[in-house]
Amino acid sequence: MITKTDAAERQLNTAIRLFFENRDHLSSYTLAAASREVTDDVIHNQRSEIYQRELARVGDPLKVHLSHREEIKLHVKPEFHKIFFKLDHKWQNFLKHAKTDPNEEIEPLKTKHLALVIIFAIKNYVLLTQHWTTEMGTFFAWFAVAEPQLVNSASEDEMTNKVIAELRSSISVDPYDRNTLEAIYTYMTDV
Repeated sequence: MITKTDAAERQLNTAIRLFFENRDHLSSYTLAAASREVTDDVIHNQRSEIYQRELARVGDPLKVHLSHREEIKLHVKPEFHKIFFKLDHKWQNFLKHAKTDPNEEIEPLKTKHLALVIIFAIKNYVLLTQHWTTEMGTFFAWFAVAEPQLVNSASEDEMTNKVIAELRSSISVDPYDRNTLEAIYTYMTDV
């Protein structure tokens, strides 16, 4: 049997591989967003036990942050929740539905936007399972190098910190460069 969490993991790992292969960002986005949504729902249904586990881990109720959906509600004013979620799901809805807008067009997906969707999906998955896959750890390390202003200075995981340090020393060009992404894909698949 396949659980919702198993499906979310497989979707997310495939999204990450597609991202680094620089092959199909629309499919990568669709898979990452689906993984994020599934894990949001599972976290919502297990909210009480996950909250207690996270509270025991961090020790401060103000530092307990749960799913992507709940994170947004913490940082966006309530009167703007609906607007924010509509914007946040613009690409997701475009790629899934055509009943009311079969001729709609949308601007090209930016790689940085895709990276953020993947990061939020990873955050949800790790919160839910307390487990990192090779793909997720590699993506997080790359993201810490590509967008250091968006990542806390150090991970709790020593292996992730080691990978971040290795990537920092080996990436001398734009972290979004096609050759850089392909080199990271090769590294990830060799691990």
